[in-house]
Amino acid sequence: MAGTGAAPSRRWSRFARAASPRLDRGGWRGLRHQGAAILPGGTALAAVLAGAILCGLGPGAGAALAAATAATAPAVPPAPTRWVTDDTGFLSPGVRAGLDARLKDYQARTGHQVVVWIGGSTGGVPIEDFTVRAFAAWKVGRKGLDDGLAIFLFALDRRVHLEVGYGLEGQVPDAIASRIIQEVIVPRLKADDHDGAITHGVEATLAVVDGQPWSAIEAQAATGTDLGATAGAPQEEAPAARGARRPPVQHGLPFLIFKWILIAAVILFLITHPSLAFWLLMTFSSGGGGGGGGGGGGFSGGGGRSGGGGASGSW
Repeated sequence: MAGTGAAPSRRWSRFARAASPRLDRGGWRGLRHQGAAILPGGTALAAVLAGAILCGLGPGAGAALAAATAATAPAVPPAPTRWVTDDTGFLSPGVRAGLDARLKDYQARTGHQVVVWIGGSTGGVPIEDFTVRAFAAWKVGRKGLDDGLAIFLFALDRRVHLEVGYGLEGQVPDAIASRIIQEVIVPRLKADDHDGAITHGVEATLAVVDGQPWSAIEAQAATGTDLGATAGAPQEEAPAARGARRPPVQHGLPFLIFKWILIAAVILFLITHPSLAFWLLMTFSSGGGGGGGGGGGGFSGGGGRSGGGGASGSW
């Protein structure tokens, strides 16, 4: 037994003596230097060892490792069915319903899709990573325009984030998104005014998207004014003007003659073309109930591309 072990030992000693001059002339130092140049911190050797381990485990090891890594990230929540989602009871029911109707109407008027999503926690994932993945998966905004915006709030983490689609980055740059969070939302959250924080945050956001200067929004936010209720809405008449009777419009005899001739011509055309008359009747009757801008109440989107910027804050 002793003889059989002596030969390998002698061969290893001769190999070590032959290799040591090369190593002393910079072999290990060169390897370490090259590793530091390729990977910071001199981790090239660790990378080589990891690759060797994966190769030794077989071709399925890489896929298994990727699957295990993906399993550690929490799944993106299902796409919302409304403009305001709050399964945590963070908002009062009346405020939640009011904001949902407000954002639904805003999308119908402008096309811009603004949503609020309130959850418990990201599960340890950075809020910026979680929100950009959810924003893309839900396809917030219109297809080809990506003019969507989402306000995320995680009640247990005490974190809030505003994610902006590519199409609205001109109106809501990161600096303005940060001011909405830090100057409008967070102070009210610190005062335990949940309803006020989200309501005023939404209104400030809509006002910015509508092109109002931040100086005006900042002044209104300080006084608690409803920031977005009048943004883009038609101005009401003064009470005196509403109460005054307007004189009826008088049309001359030539106008009345022309109107009746036109009506008679249309009727005669429809009588002589019954198939066309039927097609027009079906077209107008089916188009009357279609609505616009998400009619029927359901949330839907086709965008979802964002720069991953926006802004985050905590309270």
